[in-house]
Amino acid sequence: MSRPSYRGLPRSLQALLWVALVLVIALTFYGSLPAAIDGIFHLINVSPEKIPWVASRITAMLAYGALAASTIYGLGMTTRLLDRISRRLVNDTLHESLSFWGLLLGASHALLLLLDTYIGFSWDSILIPFVAPWRPLAVGLGSIALYLLILLVVTSKARRFIGLRLWRVIHLLAFVAFGLITAHGFLAGTESTLPWAKVIYVTAAALVAFFTGVRIIDRIGRLFTR
Repeated sequence: MSRPSYRGLPRSLQALLWVALVLVIALTFYGSLPAAIDGIFHLINVSPEKIPWVASRITAMLAYGALAASTIYGLGMTTRLLDRISRRLVNDTLHESLSFWGLLLGASHALLLLLDTYIGFSWDSILIPFVAPWRPLAVGLGSIALYLLILLVVTSKARRFIGLRLWRVIHLLAFVAFGLITAHGFLAGTESTLPWAKVIYVTAAALVAFFTGVRIIDRIGRLFTR
């Protein structure tokens, strides 16, 4: 007797996944705008020497929003749910674009810290993990995450040259990168004690865990119905 063919996740769960996807984009990517808007208004009133610090806060929150949305979107792509609404090429392009902008904003955040004269970050304290003069553990986690993001973005662009199997193995580091970025933001972020910032971090982490669980369930379902 042949096994029944696997038809994917139940429609009710698919609908729940779409609601979760909309929420994560709203709460992380667009939800990070309060920090950016607040920072922009501060740029008008702050003294010139504080501008790099405020600008670094803006880029940090926007970078986290883009990277969190990219992580969730990437997990959603693995269940093939997104293919039903748009083509795979569109999904890949959006996912890679979010990752690229997250990396660009994250690198800008690090460079702006070099211009800040209050704490006195140096190239060494940015590039070498755990030697920063201010919150070395938190800053070090951010440095490692930045290196991982560079690796992920570069290997995604070179996927056809390194092979799909190796790319998939390397891409598993996206989970590590997201965890490090979340820890970095929570431990080092100036806004991390504010309620709306906590909502962003907790929501993003919870949805990554949720989508990861869905991915595991989906894989198990495919395995037992082959």
